Amino acid sequence: MREGSTKIIVMTGILGALGNALSFLSIRVAPLVPSLPLGPISVSIALDLSHTATFLAALFGGPTLGFLTGLIGGLTASYEFGFSKGNLITGFGLPLGKALTGLAAGLILRRLGSRSNNGLLMIPGAIASYIPEGAYTALLFIYIFPIAFGLPQWIAGILTLQILAKAFIEMALMGFILMGLTRNRGFTDYIKGLFS
Repeated sequence: MREGSTKIIVMTGILGALGNALSFLSIRVAPLVPSLPLGPISVSIALDLSHTATFLAALFGGPTLGFLTGLIGGLTASYEFGFSKGNLITGFGLPLGKALTGLAAGLILRRLGSRSNNGLLMIPGAIASYIPEGAYTALLFIYIFPIAFGLPQWIAGILTLQILAKAFIEMALMGFILMGLTRNRGFTDYIKGLFS
């Protein structure tokens, strides 16, 4: 195994663990709707900052590392929002959605990062990176949930709007955090050194 591929595996594991830790802490600190019973399942909505690690991986490591970090970093959220609520669709589907954000972020943020010395473009970049996951989330909640759980379509639509609104606010917040981190030359040089 080459040294470069070993480093990528290690960085994926570290950033995936960071994503899970951020997810666990933010879900515990800021539950917006702790548990809402909807027929055979319960749904909860909470702040989830796991994509901070996904965005770091995508920005400094590229789309593949962003994808893998999003996938691994989504495990805590898949348990909290899916499996623990009896919701297998979200349990299995959520990490894939987070991986889509990591992939998109790797394509978007790397281009923006090289064009912005002050990091200001990180905020719209983070928001744009969520669009594929947002579409995937809407597909799951609007089309799959009503079929799988007998949930009325209008309830699924309202729930989807709440989840997407919360998610886009989170992306703006994490974009702001990413902007602050990328403005710090010491941090940026250190992280670049880890990926080189």
